Amino acid sequence: MPLKDLLKKRFTSAIQSIPPPAWKILITDDHSQALLDTVYKNFDILQQNVTSVEPLHSPRPPMSVDAIYLLTPTAQNVDRILADFNGRRTYKSAHLYFIDGIDDRLAQKLTDGLQGGVLQAFVELYCNVWAIEDRVFSLKNPGAFFTMFGPLGGAASADLASEAFEDDVQIAGRSILNFLATVDESPLIRYYQPYHHPPLGPLAQQAPSSAPVQQQAPQSLRWRSAMGGSGPKTPEIVGDHLSKKIATQVQFDLDEYLQNNPEFPPANGRPKGVLFVVDRSMDPAAPLLHEFWYQAMVNDLLKIDDGVKYRYKYTNTVGGTEDKVAVLTEADPVWVSVRHLHMKDAIDTLMTDFGKFAQEHAGFRGGGNVNMNDLKDMLASLPQFQTQREQFSLHLEMAQECMSLFEKKKLSLVANVEQCCATGYTSEGKTPKTLVEEMVPLLDDRVNITSLDKVRIMALYILFRDGVADEDRRRLYQHARLSISEQDMVNNLIHLGAKVIKDSSRSSKSRIKQKPTNQEGEYELSRYKPIVQMVLEDQSASRLDQTNFPYLRDAPVEANTSLRAGNSLAAPSQSGSLRSARPTWHKAPSARMNNTEGKQRLIIFIAGGMTYSEMRCAYTVGQALGKDVYIGSTHVLTPEIFTQQMRALGRGGIGANPPGGFQPHPQGPNRPNRAPGQPTSYQNILDFRHWTTPVGPPIIPPPQQPNVQHLQQQQPKLQHQNSYAGSLNESMNGLSLAGKEEKKKKKKLFGLKI
Repeated sequence: MPLKDLLKKRFTSAIQSIPPPAWKILITDDHSQALLDTVYKNFDILQQNVTSVEPLHSPRPPMSVDAIYLLTPTAQNVDRILADFNGRRTYKSAHLYFIDGIDDRLAQKLTDGLQGGVLQAFVELYCNVWAIEDRVFSLKNPGAFFTMFGPLGGAASADLASEAFEDDVQIAGRSILNFLATVDESPLIRYYQPYHHPPLGPLAQQAPSSAPVQQQAPQSLRWRSAMGGSGPKTPEIVGDHLSKKIATQVQFDLDEYLQNNPEFPPANGRPKGVLFVVDRSMDPAAPLLHEFWYQAMVNDLLKIDDGVKYRYKYTNTVGGTEDKVAVLTEADPVWVSVRHLHMKDAIDTLMTDFGKFAQEHAGFRGGGNVNMNDLKDMLASLPQFQTQREQFSLHLEMAQECMSLFEKKKLSLVANVEQCCATGYTSEGKTPKTLVEEMVPLLDDRVNITSLDKVRIMALYILFRDGVADEDRRRLYQHARLSISEQDMVNNLIHLGAKVIKDSSRSSKSRIKQKPTNQEGEYELSRYKPIVQMVLEDQSASRLDQTNFPYLRDAPVEANTSLRAGNSLAAPSQSGSLRSARPTWHKAPSARMNNTEGKQRLIIFIAGGMTYSEMRCAYTVGQALGKDVYIGSTHVLTPEIFTQQMRALGRGGIGANPPGGFQPHPQGPNRPNRAPGQPTSYQNILDFRHWTTPVGPPIIPPPQQPNVQHLQQQQPKLQHQNSYAGSLNESMNGLSLAGKEEKKKKKKLFGLKI
């Protein structure tokens, strides 16, 4: 089931917890409302007997309806809930649904404060994750790139940078747990273990100074030859790497969740899933390449906000132009049909489908005879016709703009150099020997090749060469005429574990070479396959090396058996491999391939950002291998975003105040109390990062005071009335005492019991 549908199912369980015909009000905070907006439109919520959707921090008036609180579990939100029922009863009852786990102390505070039948439901949904596509999730935390890979810097910033790093590791672990809870999966966990470089970022300074541990050489021939030479021993490694630290945090959170939810996961008949925790250092080449798959290419060459919104000019039916904003999501069927196709195939598909569309709606163009019944059908389908026409027009225009830029920027020449550097082979399968001769004219071009494209070429070349001599590097910079900040984009590759300047030590061969298969359907300028694709393929074929990708806990018996039986020469699974068969994802998927029930889940989380080509693997590899694949990351990368982040990565202590990272509210509380540089509780992180300007409930009006002047005028009359009332009461009391026996007689007479 698509991830967005699974998230919507969780939110729906909260909204429909009070069934019709009862009416209710839905109360959200900024963060929970943003998550809700990814799967629900406000109109659809109101259709479920919801009177309105109100922000928690607002002066909401009392209403005689039940209230559903869908909130982030923070101390500030808990206090605001209690304020709704402190000395007042703003709503008939409170149904509390938190998008994440809440601290026991805050939970007890709520149960103690909501007495008298107010609290009717208390549920932790564990859906605090961004579903940006059907098979893609994100933390939307680009600042984590700096906290996870940036150097700590001096003493003034080191503690703050370490604290930010620990916070982001906890957030990553808990976000992955929220994803696993949403998809009902308790997977085996494997992580990326590099040994061609030491731990990076804050972990480089945290590595112990004790004797290093000798790692066992990889079992797989491909991984061994690519990542450490052919010797029986590998370089020594000290300390834990980023991927292992996040994987350990995920396992800790998952164990706690399983302890509190013994029925999780529910029985579903599918094999146990596998979660891979990797990081950006595993494949630094992927964000630098020019990709020509439709989604990746348009996000690289065109201005698209957050990968979703594209502004363009649209020519309407009367020939006028309109400014439009297209939203590129699953709601656009044309986008879904072409986003994972190569640009050549995408253009062919768009032209063919648009031709069919135009033929089916020939009546709208005024051609042929149109009778009354045809006219009625045309009017009924008019809104759909206009929407589809705009969608086809949009994507044809986007494809045309991309191809114009392809020619203008000489991307055929640029991409050929990039592919040779990234794969280690030419399109003929030979070792490239003329790269410098092909690269220098591109670096010298001041007209057609942008500085950013030159940075990408040079970075890929340095990765291919595993570092270059310092003099050669300076000459290349002079050819490209790069500024100091643009040179930093290349130099800062060292913070991703790459060598920039070649030294006298033996090359670690940290890149995996990819020889072209020369199969039908393979494109010369799109030969490179992301490393995550290889990981998924090798996992499916039971040949993924356990030294480079160890299990966090004991490996399952079948994994050890398959490696002993076939080692790296294990035969591909029956579902096939993307490298051993012609790609078929450009064809319409069959109903069998769309059905993911019973299929094993493979989940990849990339700390430090994921590319659109890596996102595409979640769909194409899953379809080719018959697996249910999901991919997630701290954020989504385009080449421009990646190079801009690389520009600032080398600044000391960058993680303490990362560009694009979390910015505390200016009126918010100070950082949580903690030992310098040490982790704090997840609840404290939520309280700090989701603080907002508080707005309390409306002030209870004081009791109405009588008019003093009116009272003075009425005083004599009131005194007379009071004296009369006093004498009347005395008379009545005397009468009641005197007539006591008479009352008894009357009650007895009428059969009344005394």
